[in-house]
Amino acid sequence: YEIVISKEKGKLTGYSHTSYVINDKKYYGIKKMNIRVAKDGKIIMQDVKLVENNYPELPNKKVIQLNVLDLANSGTDASLDGLFVTNRSKDFLALSGHINIKRVNPLSQSELVQYLQKNNGDENLTVVKD
Repeated sequence: YEIVISKEKGKLTGYSHTSYVINDKKYYGIKKMNIRVAKDGKIIMQDVKLVENNYPELPNKKVIQLNVLDLANSGTDASLDGLFVTNRSKDFLALSGHINIKRVNPLSQSELVQYLQKNNGDENLTVVKD
């Protein structure tokens, strides 16, 4: 799980990249996310839409992931840590769990940054990867 967060004119937006392997084939999905900072300082990230994927089956459009995270900075290391939940839909139960995402460098190794630079031309990105 990898995320990219951009800030423009005071507004945060982002993208997530999820990938997994089944029978030696890599599958991925890229989603646009809304991001905001709550009054208590928590970082709230919620899926908006699936931008691109190569999933073996059509994904359910009604399943949305919500992350509620704390930002921790210790020197040069930054991480987001907290809970994630998905909503319940007609076909799926809600899921929840813990997520910890850490900043990594170099950015050039990020599949999500490479995708966004190719498709959006946005070179002013901040990357955090699980």
